[in-house]
Amino acid sequence: MSFFKFLLAILMFLSSGVTGWIKLPAPKTLTMSFVGDCTIATQKGASGEGTFNWYAKNYEPTYFLEKVADIFRADDITMVNCENVLSDRDLTRRDKGSDTAFWFIGPASSARIFSSSSVEVAGFANNHARDYGQAGYDDTVEALKAQGLTVAEDGEPVYLEKNGIRVGILACGIWYLGQERNYYDELREMEANSDFQVVYPHGGTEGTYEVDPWRVTAFRNLIDHGADLVVGTHPHRIQPIERYNGGTIVYGLGNFCFGGNNRPDRRTAIYQCTLALRKDGVEFKSDLVIPCTVFTGSRNNWQPAPIPEDDPMYDEIYNFMYGLTESLG
Repeated sequence: MSFFKFLLAILMFLSSGVTGWIKLPAPKTLTMSFVGDCTIATQKGASGEGTFNWYAKNYEPTYFLEKVADIFRADDITMVNCENVLSDRDLTRRDKGSDTAFWFIGPASSARIFSSSSVEVAGFANNHARDYGQAGYDDTVEALKAQGLTVAEDGEPVYLEKNGIRVGILACGIWYLGQERNYYDELREMEANSDFQVVYPHGGTEGTYEVDPWRVTAFRNLIDHGADLVVGTHPHRIQPIERYNGGTIVYGLGNFCFGGNNRPDRRTAIYQCTLALRKDGVEFKSDLVIPCTVFTGSRNNWQPAPIPEDDPMYDEIYNFMYGLTESLG
């Protein structure tokens, strides 16, 4: 088009009486939700009345996550940590050197608890994945995949794509400083094959809101070697969020749907982040902590739920995780 024709087109547009700016399409986005430890089973498969496995037999799969399912359906990807075995076989427990240890197992049908409430990814890199040996491990992966879930096994990157955005996820066990180096090659692979890299490590001291100093170093090393987001599990307590070197670290999300204890710590959260696809690539657009409670009755009814904003526990969790307060309570 000549300059004269271009100028004429502009004059005709202005004389047409059309006012206002031309509205450009919004960039494509992708929202991911992460929760912490989900034990959708019971100690040694107990199924007496009131136990998680009893509920799984007598209630619909949607019962367990019904109070958070709308949040999961509204996002693009939801990821949980599946911290138990799912199998219908009579399996032998792995020797842990003590009868007071924990072995969590439930029926294969309990995988529907996740799939029926719009969970897309199950991390399976934790200290209970092999409670019942390799057979239990294999049965669990099969049960989860049969429900359409993507299973992130230890050290094996998985990839998901939606709205033109490719996400790589690596679930792994990190139990000591230096172990994170085992995954640098995987991070390089993920950088080559995705737009945004998530590491979902399991490890650390249980039962504390304070972050192990070695985990701070290890998780920062993951960011330095290509991770955009690190989401930690295993402490069974919420822990703070840190911005580091252009990335984000969520040190702990606590328990979520948790069949391993009748009265676990109630504080938990859903962590969400939204990515935006722009001309020059994918950017981290925003994130959000949704404070939740692990159960809603006087004892564990196995139903995590969002906390109302006027509940004091809402600010307690939100402020602690974002570093606005240094302690809980």
